[in-house]
Amino acid sequence: MASGSRQTVDRAFEIIDVLAEEGGLRGSAVADELDMPVSTAHDYLQALTATGYVTKTDNIYRTSTRFLEVGQRQRHRLDVFTAAAEELETVAEETREHVTLMIEENGQGVLIAIQEGADAVSLFAYPGARMPLHATAPGKAILAYLPPERVEEILDDHGLVAVTNRTITDREVLFDQLGSIREQGYAVDDGERIAGMVCIAAPVLDKADDVQASVCVCGPRSRIDEQRQEQIAEVVRRSANVIQVNLDYA
Repeated sequence: MASGSRQTVDRAFEIIDVLAEEGGLRGSAVADELDMPVSTAHDYLQALTATGYVTKTDNIYRTSTRFLEVGQRQRHRLDVFTAAAEELETVAEETREHVTLMIEENGQGVLIAIQEGADAVSLFAYPGARMPLHATAPGKAILAYLPPERVEEILDDHGLVAVTNRTITDREVLFDQLGSIREQGYAVDDGERIAGMVCIAAPVLDKADDVQASVCVCGPRSRIDEQRQEQIAEVVRRSANVIQVNLDYA
């Protein structure tokens, strides 16, 4: 791809990202956010509106639901999503907590499915939400089963950002914990991404022992003491195994 074409594509997606983050902006505000001429911003916005991926109402530009359509199609093409669907419902019913399925994509954790049990705390989580792998139990469960060189590459690209004051920000500490996760078969984060929440996750492996996803249960620290943490760990490990069987033999 020619450098000019690449720059055009990059700029278009920068505009989409800004619109998605802000919820909607006038063309002049987009230009200010991205430090570009207003006329250039309007040219991009008109082109994006013509594709149907951006809408314009009362001179406010917003991303459209076309992205939802694309995301849903891709999600349903993921074998692990189909393999996990019923099992996540079972886990949510059994634990009564917040249950998620995460995959790794471009070095980040992406939630592809969510189930809420009867007592689940409402979290800022939705299918497609992205988060640092090192700051979450499901992310650490995935990192623990990736090749070490891939983990190093992810950390080089994304760093060890402190999401809360409990987030691991030291590589040596993280690698020690990843070793422990492989030994026990599950990962825990205690307020590392969301203060006051405890999350327990297990990796979903395929028959080649490559990690495909992780299944996670989250709940408030007041409800998840050490004994219940061990109980939930058994649930997510069993669930990950069921999903693996579904994935391998579907």
